[in-house]
Amino acid sequence: MAILKNGIAGNYSGKIGNLVFYEINGKQVVRTLGKTAKPATEAQLSCRQQIAVINCFLKRITEFVNIGFKIKAQATNKGAYNMAVSYNKKQALKGIYPNIEMDYPSVLLTQGSLTGVISPAVEQLPEGMRFTWLCPTEFAWPFENDQVMMLAYFPNLKEAVFNLYGAKRSACEDVLQLRPGLLTEYMEVYISFIAEDRNNIADSTYLGSFNQ
Repeated sequence: MAILKNGIAGNYSGKIGNLVFYEINGKQVVRTLGKTAKPATEAQLSCRQQIAVINCFLKRITEFVNIGFKIKAQATNKGAYNMAVSYNKKQALKGIYPNIEMDYPSVLLTQGSLTGVISPAVEQLPEGMRFTWLCPTEFAWPFENDQVMMLAYFPNLKEAVFNLYGAKRSACEDVLQLRPGLLTEYMEVYISFIAEDRNNIADSTYLGSFNQ
């Protein structure tokens, strides 16, 4: 069933026959549902596995990538999450069907034109992961007020810990707190920056793996 929003002049939301209506970024979108009795081809099976692998990763960090791709998505008919799926499906997978897996160094979690992190590093502490970066003196306002975004993903646990709005760029460091049980687990680590007014964001940077 479809719902007509805002009266007769509004947009549909829902299903009518084999058509599904919904909104993305305030725009009406419609797609067709179809069924086939034909066996899936190897190319179709490969595509399905690619989507499954990407979603298994990204659904653990939906909030992070929704913010990370929000600005890019605003000029399109796609949602932020879908843009994250599209980019990483093309750029951050390795192997061939049926052995497709994530290529973590190629993952992009945020995408934008903000100046990225300079000379980043990360180290383990008893309380978590300490992220550091250079803070050039020529980085005056508003760049010094950009906030760090930190993420650690644990592939074996299919779990993530992240901070969306951490220390300011001018602080040159921050710590991502981890519970004790995670400190010895295999993790993949990323960093990015977001503007204080949330109107711009940097491309994320991969910082490597720990305990692999």
